[in-house]
Amino acid sequence: MIKANHSFLGKLFFSIYSLVKLKQQFQQILFKGEFEDKGLPVLIIANHFSWWDGFIQLQINERFLRRKFHVIMLEEQLEKFMILNKAGAYSVQKNSRKIIESLQYTVGLLSDNKNVVLLFPQGEIQSLYTQEFKFESGLEYILKNKQKDIQFIFNVNLVDYFSYKKPTLSVYFKNYNPQLPMNLQTIETDFNDFATECKLQQKEK
Repeated sequence: MIKANHSFLGKLFFSIYSLVKLKQQFQQILFKGEFEDKGLPVLIIANHFSWWDGFIQLQINERFLRRKFHVIMLEEQLEKFMILNKAGAYSVQKNSRKIIESLQYTVGLLSDNKNVVLLFPQGEIQSLYTQEFKFESGLEYILKNKQKDIQFIFNVNLVDYFSYKKPTLSVYFKNYNPQLPMNLQTIETDFNDFATECKLQQKEK
């Protein structure tokens, strides 16, 4: 696997790049949520709907979480854009025994309070109109093997054009406190409930 290889210049570049490019792409960006910092490592669970994913969550981190950013990517994609490695991207090979190495690496990252990890548990880009997200088993491995308490953030991103040429991006996020004992099915259900709430809020504009 390819491990994250942060650099000062990489972090600075992508902090500025993500902000500038998102502002160019969207009419406006609305952040809708609050973050209660518990001093723990953070796992962001988000919907995966576009090429802009990762840049959006990087801005959530810059504005609210302020931790060392990490995001898991397919190895063949990261190899094409290795510069992302300097901003915290690391790799996974799906349908391979090597996936365990990436999941163990993720568990290690989530043992450090200074870290945040972004995970797209559905495992692929899906339409904004997806009605029910199905999570792959990687998250379950992380839950079973985590070494300490972690803080969960749910994030759902939605877009609408309204009367503008460019869409408005609404970034919904919230602290999530899973029921104990934690399991994949419960978290999947709760995330889908949150996504439904976000879509209802979006319709009320």
